[in-house]
Amino acid sequence: MIDNIHKIALVSDDIEGAVRFYTRTLGLVEIERFHNEDDEDFVFLQAGDIILELMPQKTMEAEVGFHHISFKVDSVDDSARKLEDKGVDIAVEPFDAEGADIRLSFFNGPNDVLLQLFRRGSDHV
Repeated sequence: MIDNIHKIALVSDDIEGAVRFYTRTLGLVEIERFHNEDDEDFVFLQAGDIILELMPQKTMEAEVGFHHISFKVDSVDDSARKLEDKGVDIAVEPFDAEGADIRLSFFNGPNDVLLQLFRRGSDHV
């Protein structure tokens, strides 16, 4: 069952400026950073029980602002199959994120809101 929001992702054209705002102004804590060789880093900030992910605009090739809501699941592959069985179109099949022990998949919710299945750690063979 998918019932745990893991993170909300935003695209920014100034990651370091956004990090300063969310940490210094709002008091969020930077908890993880993924180095991005060709652009600014991906940065994860703790926001209570939810993580706020800041994603660099150039790398994402996306508009600045909201990008997706991520749901933590026990198995990305199993969850994607269950969604497909319910008629959900999986926009991006399960894959391993490069350079991290993370597995992801994407699908669209109502009004084309991008949603993500997320699992850190091995959940597939």
